[in-house]
Amino acid sequence: MSAGDGTPGDGEAAGGDGRRRDDPRVTFGPGAVAVAFLVGLTALALAFASSWGAEAPRVFLLALWYGLGVGLVTGLPVGIVLGLLLRPLRSQWVHVAVFFAGFTLVAFLVTTLLSPSTLLGDSLPTALIIGGAAALARASIWKLVRHEHHP
Repeated sequence: MSAGDGTPGDGEAAGGDGRRRDDPRVTFGPGAVAVAFLVGLTALALAFASSWGAEAPRVFLLALWYGLGVGLVTGLPVGIVLGLLLRPLRSQWVHVAVFFAGFTLVAFLVTTLLSPSTLLGDSLPTALIIGGAAALARASIWKLVRHEHHP
């Protein structure tokens, strides 16, 4: 409200939702989503192929192919939802940390449910690798996201 006159003024939404016109939003487009997805996919494929020695190139290609399908129905939707939920937070470090924590948690739950192992700790290394790849993917688009002000 403008000082003293009771009308919506600078920095306040006319819609009465209490949100300021200058509320910052971190926005991203399809290009940023595609880059992050490809970086995460490649990082995971490298991580899973790295211990295969001479077979690493084949395992890398197999992991890319398999990861593409799995990532399109799991990682991509989770990443987009997290990105949308984090839009009000300007700190990109927070975004990277939440991507790490969120993907680690989701991966841990999924691998624990699907694993034949009865030990919870058996799923943790895989979950941490997936969380790390997600954090790297989010960090890779640091300069592609924009800080905008929305009403």
